[in-house]
Parts: sequence; C-alpha cells; structure tokens
Amino acid sequence: MSRLPDHDFHISYGPGDDRLTAFYIPALSSSVRYERMTGYFSSHALAVAAAGIAHLIANGGRMRLLVGAQLSPEDVRAIEAGYDPAAIVGARMAQAIPDPETLADRLLHQRLEALAWMVARGTLDLRVVLPTSPQGVILSAPDSSDYFHPKVGIFTDADGNQVAFNGSINESVTGWEHNYELFMVWRSWVSAESRAYVAEQVGRFARLWEQREPGWTSLPVPEAAQRSLLRYTPHVAPEHDPLEEVAPVVGEVAGPWTLASALERERVLAQFLRDAPRIVGGSGLGAATAAVEPWPHQTTVARRVVETYPARYMFCDEVGLGKTIEAGLVLRELLLRGVVRRALILAPKSVLRQWQEELYEKFTLNIPIYDGKLFIDYWGAGSVPDAGNPWNGITTALASSQLVKRRDRRQVLLEAAAWDLVLVDEAHHARRRDFLDQTSYRPNRLLDLLNDLQGRTSGLILMTATPMQVDPIEVWDLLNLLGLSGEWGADGRNFLRFYTELRGQDPAWDFVLRMYKAERAAVSGASNGATGSVEWERQAAKRLGPVGWLQLRQMLESDQPTTALRKLTPEAQAVALDGIKATTPLRRLVFRNTRPLLRDYVKRGLLRDRVPYRNPRLVWIEMRHEELDLYNRIEEYISNFYRKYEAERKGLGFVMTVYRRRLTSSFYAVRCSLERRLAFLRGQAGLGLDDDDLEQDALALDLDEEAVEGRASNYVDEIAYVEDFLHQLRALAGHDSKVVQLMRDLASVFRERDTVLVFTQYTDTMDFLREQLRQHYGGQVACYSGRGGEWWDGNTWVPITKEELKNAFREGERVKILLATEAASEGLNLQTCGVLINYDMPWNPMRVEQRIGRIDRIGQRYEHVWIRNYFYKDTVEAKVYQALEDRIGWFQDVVGPLQPILAQVGRTIQRVAMTGMYERRRVLDEELAGIGAALDSLGDQLDIDAWASHADDGEPWPAPLSLPELAATILACPTLGTYLSPHESIEGAYWLTLADGRTAVTFDRLVFDAHPNSLQLLTFGNPLLARLLEAIPDPEGGMTQGAVLRVATDAPLPRVAYYTQGPSGALQPLGRLVELQRVIDEQHDLTWEPAQLAIAQAEVEATSQAEWARIEQGRAQLAHQQREALAARAGRLLLDAALVELALGQNPSLFSDEGYPTAFDEQAVLNLRRHRYPWASLLRLVWERMSVRKPSPTDPFYARIQGETPEQLKRRFEHVSDQAGGLVLRLSPTDRRG
Repeated sequence: MSRLPDHDFHISYGPGDDRLTAFYIPALSSSVRYERMTGYFSSHALAVAAAGIAHLIANGGRMRLLVGAQLSPEDVRAIEAGYDPAAIVGARMAQAIPDPETLADRLLHQRLEALAWMVARGTLDLRVVLPTSPQGVILSAPDSSDYFHPKVGIFTDADGNQVAFNGSINESVTGWEHNYELFMVWRSWVSAESRAYVAEQVGRFARLWEQREPGWTSLPVPEAAQRSLLRYTPHVAPEHDPLEEVAPVVGEVAGPWTLASALERERVLAQFLRDAPRIVGGSGLGAATAAVEPWPHQTTVARRVVETYPARYMFCDEVGLGKTIEAGLVLRELLLRGVVRRALILAPKSVLRQWQEELYEKFTLNIPIYDGKLFIDYWGAGSVPDAGNPWNGITTALASSQLVKRRDRRQVLLEAAAWDLVLVDEAHHARRRDFLDQTSYRPNRLLDLLNDLQGRTSGLILMTATPMQVDPIEVWDLLNLLGLSGEWGADGRNFLRFYTELRGQDPAWDFVLRMYKAERAAVSGASNGATGSVEWERQAAKRLGPVGWLQLRQMLESDQPTTALRKLTPEAQAVALDGIKATTPLRRLVFRNTRPLLRDYVKRGLLRDRVPYRNPRLVWIEMRHEELDLYNRIEEYISNFYRKYEAERKGLGFVMTVYRRRLTSSFYAVRCSLERRLAFLRGQAGLGLDDDDLEQDALALDLDEEAVEGRASNYVDEIAYVEDFLHQLRALAGHDSKVVQLMRDLASVFRERDTVLVFTQYTDTMDFLREQLRQHYGGQVACYSGRGGEWWDGNTWVPITKEELKNAFREGERVKILLATEAASEGLNLQTCGVLINYDMPWNPMRVEQRIGRIDRIGQRYEHVWIRNYFYKDTVEAKVYQALEDRIGWFQDVVGPLQPILAQVGRTIQRVAMTGMYERRRVLDEELAGIGAALDSLGDQLDIDAWASHADDGEPWPAPLSLPELAATILACPTLGTYLSPHESIEGAYWLTLADGRTAVTFDRLVFDAHPNSLQLLTFGNPLLARLLEAIPDPEGGMTQGAVLRVATDAPLPRVAYYTQGPSGALQPLGRLVELQRVIDEQHDLTWEPAQLAIAQAEVEATSQAEWARIEQGRAQLAHQQREALAARAGRLLLDAALVELALGQNPSLFSDEGYPTAFDEQAVLNLRRHRYPWASLLRLVWERMSVRKPSPTDPFYARIQGETPEQLKRRFEHVSDQAGGLVLRLSPTDRRG
C-alpha cells in the first residue's frame, strides 16, 4: 500500500480538476482511516462523501462520518415530552434514503452500496450532529442560529501521515454527480503551518464526535436510518468508484451461465459454506465469524499461534487486554480446521463458569465443565463420564486447577488419552515452594502436575498477566513447560544470568554468545522460530551493508565470538547486541501487549475504540472511637492466636489470616466469620471457610490439601474472646464509617456519571452493602457473585440472568450500582462504567489490578476512569500504602517490572498484621526498608515488557468469508432463506425452523451480545448452521464441470480447494466467498480437462500433507528441545556435584579417605564415576554434549556453598544425587541402579 506523501497533491482543487482521479482515489488508496463531515443526511450528500471509498474498502480501512440533521419544532417538542431522541432523529433520517428498488440513478445506487458495505462490516461509523442550547437542549432548525454544514475530510495513512481538506461542495440533488467543488488541501508532512491546520481539523472532528464541542451534540445514527442504508448492501465488495474509468479485462468473453438456475447457484454456495472451515488457506474463518470482533493485537497473537501450532506460548497481556479472547480465537480456529480434536482448559474454580460463558457467548463453543462427577454444558445439562477414565469420553472440557491437582485426581488425568491442546489460565499459581535457593526445585502441586501433563499434550498455552509474583525465577519455571532448549533449559540460573549480563556495562560475552547460539539452535527449523530475529536480520543487512552484515554473521557463528566481536565497528557491535536481544526464549515464547501499543494502534487508525486513562485515589477513612477500639482488640486477638496455633503446628494459624483479611473488609464480614468460628470451636460445624477465603492460597500454597482443620489443644480461651467480640459487633448494628464514605462518594459521582461498580472480596460484605444501599437507592442496586446476578424486585432479592444484569447496567437506568466479588467479575462487559470503588483492598495489589481491568478496557465510554480505594485510617494496610505512595504511584498505570515488588507488599501486610502489637512498628520499618531497596534496584529486575514479543503490526487476518457475508448469502438464497423468518420482538433476529422445532437465532454480533440467553448465533461451530446447510443437496455433477471446480482430500488433514480458470486456462484458486460469487455470477462456460483435475487434486493433497508435516515437525522439534534441556540439566548437575566435592576437598578431614578433588579441571567431574550410579550413567549419557566441562571457582554456586559445613555439603550432595538419578531415568529409561 502506498503512503500519502507518495502523491503530489495540489493545495487546492476546483471545478476544472478531475477531483475523483487526482485527489480522492489517490488519497483513499493510501489511507487506513477516513474522517468526513458532510452537511446533512441525504442520499446525495452521502454519495458525495462516498467518492472513491471503494479504494478504502480494498485497504481494509475504516471511516467515520459526521452528518447533520434538521429537526422540526414538533420533533423537539416530542423529545422534550420524553420520547427517545434517537427514535425521533432516526425516523426523520430514514425518510432521506429512497427505496433501492425504485432508485433509478445507477451511479447514486452504487455509491450508496459502497457505504452500506462498510456499515454491514462495521468499518463505517456514523454520528448525527445537532445544535443545542447553552443548557444542552436539542434545538429545532427554526430555533437554531447555526446549522451543521462543514465540508471537511481527513485522510490518515498507516504511518500516521494526514491530509485534510475543507471547502465548498455542492451536495444538492441536481449537483451531486458532477458537483461543484472548491476546496483547500493541507498536508501534515509539508510545513508547521500545514501541520497545525491538519491538527485543528482533527481536533474539531474529535470534539464533535465525542460531544465536547460547545453548542453541539452528536448521537449515533439510529438503527432505523442505518437499516434504510443497509438495504443497499451488495453481495460483493465494490472494487472501484462508479465514476472511475476501469480498463476492460482482455481475453475473457462472457458466455451462457452453466449453473443453470438459482437453485443450482444456491447448491454451489451451500457447498462452499459447508467446506469453509477446511478451505485451503482459510485459517482466519474462526476469527472472522466469531461473536466477538477481535482487536488488532488479539488477531495478531491468535494468527501466529494457529499458524505455528503445535508451538507453545505464554499469553502475558496486561489485565483487560483480552487474553481470554486470544485463547478463544486460537481454540475456535484449531477446532474448526480439524487440527485440534481434544482440548482441555484448566482455570481457577471461581472463573470456570465465566470461562464457559465467554467461550459460548463469544466463540459459540459449548464446552462442558467437569465438576468431578459430571460434565455440565453451558445450558446446565449434565452427562455421566465413561466408567473407565472420565477424560476419555469427551473431546473438550473445562476443569478447575484445584480439582485436577489433587492427589486423588492428578493420576487419572495423566493416564487419560493425550490432548491436542491444553490451556492454563492464571498460570502464575503454578510455582515453586521456595525461591532462596535456586538450585533447589520444589514445585507446588499445580506446577508438578503441569510438568507431567505437558508431556501428554501437543500444544500448550499458559495465560497470566503477572508471571512474576515473587521472583523472576517463576518466569523460567513457566517457560520450561513451553520448550526451552540447551543451556536455557538447564535450570533457572543461566536464564536469569543472561538477562542480568545484558543489563550490565560489560557483559560476559562468552556466556552471552553461548546462550545466543543455544537459542538459535532451538529455533532452527522450528515452527515458532523467532520472528524478531528475522526482522533483525533484515534491518541489520540494511544498516551494515552486504560486507558488514557478512562480517557480523561470521562473528556470531565463530568458535571464538568474543575476540571477533571486539574487532567489529561500534555500529556493528550495537547491531549485534540488538540481534542477541531479539533471539531469546522470552521473545519466542511470550506475548506481552500493553496499553501504549493500543494507543499507537489508535494513532495509526488500526483501532477505533478508546483506550482510557486512569484517575486513581487512595481514600483514608477514619473510624469512630467504638469502631477503632473494637478493631484493635480483634486484631490483637487474631495475631495472638495466629502465633499460638502456628507454634503448635505449621499452617494451623492460616485461618487467622483469613479473619484478618475479613476485618479490613467490613465489620459485618468479620462478624459472619466469627459466628462460624464459634460454631467450629464448640464442635458444632466445620472450619467454615469458603471459596472467598481459600481461592488464591489453595492454588498457590496447596492449603486446600493441607490439614488446616486440625484442632488445637485447647479452644476454651478463644471461645470467650469470640463470644465477647460477637456481642460488640452486633451492637454496631450496621453502623460502619466506610458505608458513610461510600454514600458520600456515590452522591458526588452521580452528579457526573451514570453508573458505579463497587468491588469487595467477600460475599458477606456484598450482602451487607446491598441492604445498606437498597435503603437509599431501592431497585437501582444489583449484585453479581458466585451465586450469579441478583436485584431487588421491591420485596426481596431475586436471581436474574447475566443477560438481564448486563443490559440493565449498560443502560444505566434500572441498575446504577453494581456490587461484585472477584469470584464473578470476569465476563461482565463493564466498559460503559467509568467509576470503580474498591470497598476493601486485597493484600496482594495484583488482585486490585485485576479488578481495575474490568473497567480499564478498550472501548471504555469515558476518557478517564475513576478509581477510589478505601482504607480504614491508621491500619496496617493504610500505613503500608501511605508509606509507598510516593514511590509506586498506586494503580496509575498497569504494572510491569513492579510485579514481584507488589507481591512483596502483600507479604509485608500479612507479616506486620500478624505480628504482636509491641513488635509491629519495628517489623513494619524492616519490611518497608526491604521494599524500598527493591524499588531502588528496579532497573536490575527482569522487565518482561522489554523482552517479550509484541503484536506491533496489527495486520488483518484474511478469511474465506465474514459473518455479514454469511448472513447475506443465506438470506438471499431461495431455499435457505425460507427456513428463517423475522423475530417478532428482537430486531435483527430470526426464527430458524428445522425438522425438530424452531430456534431464535441471529447473525449479528451486537444483537447476540445483548441476548445471549435468548438467541443463538448462527455461525460456524454452531450445529444449527451445519443442519441448515445440510438441507441443500450437493451440486449436480460433483462440481467437476462448469465455471467452478471443487477438489478435496480427507487425509492427513481434511482440506478443500476451489478453482476457476484464468485467461490462459491456468488454475486460479477461489479462496473467498466473494470470489466464488463473482465467478458463478459472470456465467462463464468452462471445460475441465483430466490434466487440470489431476493438478488440482495433487495441489490440495500436497497442501494437506505439508500442513501435517509442519505439525509433526513441531512435535519432533519440541521433543528435541526437551532432550537437549535434559542433557544440559544433567551437565549442570555434574558441575554442581563436582563443586560440592571441591568444597569438601578444601577442608579435608584427617580421617577421610573419600578422595575429594582439589583441582578445578575436567577430572573433578570425571572423578564422580567412583560413586557409580547415577553418576557413571550420567557421565556416559551427556559428557560428550557438555559445552562446559571444567568447574570454575568463580561459579556463583561455588561461592554460595563456601560457608557450609561438611555435613551440610554432604546432605547437598545427596540431594544432587537424587536429582541425577531422576535425570538418568528420563534420559535413558533402561538405565537402572546396579
């Protein structure tokens, strides 16, 4: 695509110029975005605004159009009487577009077709501009002193260059076709004056569009007006302007239509639709026909994952950027294409239902949840698993990470048939148990399960916005599941050292280049080879020239690269460093997309939705005297009994940390907990912890499987405390200073905004708040928790569907306040809400970040989202946040390298809160000093944002057809259309009538989003579409005669290809529906020779085999990487063992005859043979493959063990020997002791 500066635009155009050919077509051929203001909504004004936009369509560009409308005094009076302004304006505007059946002006008809095409595909947004009084009241034409009539346009290309024009344009009925135009042109790249004028026009357009221009308002063009335009929607995209001269195609002669009738045409189209998921080169169908329209970065990520399957990846996009959407796109595409047949999704228990809803409502995937007994689908229907292994009777399933990691469940899963794809949500819960000693690897149960499960699946996708919770080594633990090779996979030490070295001024180049070569070897021939490395090679050759690039390549491949590196020019050394940074596992395996990238998309015209900014505030709430006294006493009780129970048995005090968290939420929440605690202490009930209490710790710390319910030796003293506290808590009778602050903030917020989202950790607090708020706001309060949606019907709280709740909150009338717990916040569309109040603050700030992500989302209604974070003043939580406020800038931006530090904040709060009152000040100072030191060394942390892969290009994903094209084709077919009749109450919906009854369906994403429980989306993957298409017979003759040829193969992958013939008789693929429609509508009479049929069949079979070969190669590459990593790990263990013996040899015992080595040479490693198994076996297996064979006295591991006693060193050697034995069995299963 050309760019705007490529064209020599004049500074003005007048009646004597060919404005279409000389200005509009060149500008639109180079643009990705077009903003236009036109005087009023009429067919002729629209036709003028549509000049040349067929070329914008060809670019996949977008357009925003502002139009004027004149209202009569009667219209305005109707609006003042309470009628919907959109309905009044829509009715007025709908009259302006004539019936396409009666419009005789063919040129006008074609211009309107181009606009309708863009509206149908969501690439044209229209708003109507109306004058208002100083009080904001819409004015009628006679009452207004002004009228919207600017003639302005702004073109933007992919590089952000802009052209603006403004002038006098005739939009009358008599002048539209050869209209009088006189306008001036300004270009952003020419001069400061021109750039300023362009910026002025862009700013004015934005103010009008966003309703910020005084004296004016803008409304979305109502559905009625849009429907009047959509009647013009053509079957195929317009390729040129009706006034554009197009040279005829030489050599093609139209003949009689060989597809003899409309019914035969329908058979061909229905066959193509049946084949569409398996069309050669049609891998974008899943995204193009999903219920969600993906954002550019989501499309880029999903496309790369699909096209490189079974390569493994980690999705680390910031909270709110749609990792679930990316995963759903991948899963939908691979299932439709037949590449994946068995898929498993693991997620925390609290979000399982939300996952199921997202997969159905956005991707039409009805995937059942396994609850340990039944597989339960989206509609609640349960099926009993097979009597044998329950996982073998299904193809796709959702399961909670808590369930499958249990001792009694993990082995069943591991013994099931292999999976094609496993997705793991909130993967950061899979972590090691300790971080101080990086040579010690003790995974928690989830990580241990994934270590085994990764060998039972081809594809693996890990999902987490926060892969570093405590330490950067956690990133290595997760990447190790995805395919690290060589020294990268040995253990986490090399991984961390590489990034540390490159942050320094003088890195150890021998080590860095050795790691670079290991990664190059890992990606050589791999399906997910480093795309960043390919781009670097292209740029390096350009920067250095042929000779410099050759020298650099020779250096990187040299046996002594450090010496060669120092001989390079400074420029070449800088290029080499860029290449090394582009060739790392983080770049290859991790996607990390952030809000700055999306704001760049907006500037480039790739994204039209708003990316909001944050306005957070910490709110300190002073407790009343009686509250403060009770708070302090309960806190002291909690910390005292925590220490008492922990002293009796580790982990027994955990329940006290739960109560302490609840204390900071609300007095009502801690009262509910203490009531349950009292019943437990009296032996009347169990421990009484719920999912709100256990969710995070159960996953990360395995506390759901530890014996936290063990009884302490004596509960008598505690019973007295609890009884006294409950008496005083009941005396508070709902009086809570936080509630007073909430009421005050709500009153203030509602003066400027329509809705508020209030988050709390606990359902108990939510129930308390809803009663308090109901007394002031009545039925305008709703809540959403693990129980689902609820609202007040005037008498009681009643359940409502998610659909009802979502629509009511979006409209902001019936529901203005939504109370939510974290357990149910995922999956709600909250972009229309611009205010979040955190009624309580989780100890881990990353959970607050996840809450904010519910409203800080692309497409947010407001430019700035308001965030209010509540703290009881002078509490431990408040003191920690206050002390760090100046250093961290709480929640102003999404965190990157701050992740481990914020996790440390959570541990600090817990440690200080559970410390005795008299020690608390000292412990708080110590902890804050530690956090301060971590902040000071922030530059030394692993910054995933800087190293991971980003979806910079945002390129579209070609597909055989889109959802609007599917709808237009089916509705226009003479037989298929008869199965559908308009829905009587939902606009854009239909009743689909098949043999077994009728079902309400729609093809429209927005309609389905508003009614997911009432309608089904009729798209690929929905069995209803398959059944509808089966109603049409196959084309006569099997499509080996006529204008179109169809060939197919079933193995190794089912693939189908369509062809027509080019001018010389050569095969011409038809990969898109519009191409097929054009061919069959042109009615060519073609003859297919046996040789052509053979070539076509061979091509589709070769394509299928090549795709399968790539998949098999990916599996083999992963297996090779894992073997190389095991060998490198074995080599590292050999060095560690030798270093332990060298440390022992430095202080020989008088009576020892162990023969410990004393020299740092290869013999120190080979000397391990004297221990026989496992060391002799390990040396035999990996000695020749070890890149480093000599232990070094400067090895950090050797420095670490220097202070250990001989007894400690011997225990360490035993531990290393155990690890070595495990590696021998994995490297050579036939090797056994003895």
